Amino acid sequence: MGFPQTRLTLIQRLASGGAEEDWRSFLKDYWGPICRFSLRRGARNLDDAEDVASETFEALWEQRLLVRWAANRSAKLRTLLCCVVRNILSHRNRVRASREQRLRDLAERFDRLKQSPDEQIDVFYAAWVEDIVQRAVESLAADYCRKGRVDYLRVLYGRLCQGLSIAKTAKALEVSPAAVDHYFRHAKKQLAKKLEQLVRRQVQSYCPAEEAEQEFVAEWQRLGQYLAEHGGLEEAVRQAYDLFDPVQAKKHKKEAGLIKAANRLTSIIRLQAAKTGRSVH
Repeated sequence: MGFPQTRLTLIQRLASGGAEEDWRSFLKDYWGPICRFSLRRGARNLDDAEDVASETFEALWEQRLLVRWAANRSAKLRTLLCCVVRNILSHRNRVRASREQRLRDLAERFDRLKQSPDEQIDVFYAAWVEDIVQRAVESLAADYCRKGRVDYLRVLYGRLCQGLSIAKTAKALEVSPAAVDHYFRHAKKQLAKKLEQLVRRQVQSYCPAEEAEQEFVAEWQRLGQYLAEHGGLEEAVRQAYDLFDPVQAKKHKKEAGLIKAANRLTSIIRLQAAKTGRSVH
């Protein structure tokens, strides 16, 4: 089924060229999941993963892959992104193996080739879940800071990321255990709301209007099932913050790779538009 003519989806706008704002929105939505997926599939560190993510978005533009996907939406957008990332990583691994001449690299590449596409897509979905959970936490943290409820955030962090008991958390914050329990329940409830808002917004960005609600319900149910099978929302928060090494993350400038990739992609789009005489907004 084609896209409705009454409202252009983000993907349709991108497929037809897309304004710089559209591409930046697309980058922001999928930069985190692609970086996480790259780390799990062979990227050596966060810088390497960000290079892979940057190449992924460039490939989508230069090879007009979104145009093909929009014309025949037989698979999820995540499947397309997963495929592109795997191909880039495979190529990078081949180059690295050739340069370093290590049998270990050849064995690792052979192991990756034996993995089924379904397993790869499952890993990408896990990376997407971790990223959107982290974004929900950071959005909630910003809300609490604006409202002067920093202790709510400290309780959430202490209970989930540091594994502190209610008693230890209460002692550290010099509040009652009952207050800690209240803060934690409130934070979990608000975090679930934030997560639902983010999922709904993302579905609406990539789905035709008449399919958005049905797609959201299906996506939300799948997320709920995934969380139930993997320890719940609390465990998802721990996993989201467990992948990136704290020391490395502290040294790594926040969103530096995303900004660099966005600027690079913008330059490519402008150059292409100049060659074809097409205007870019």
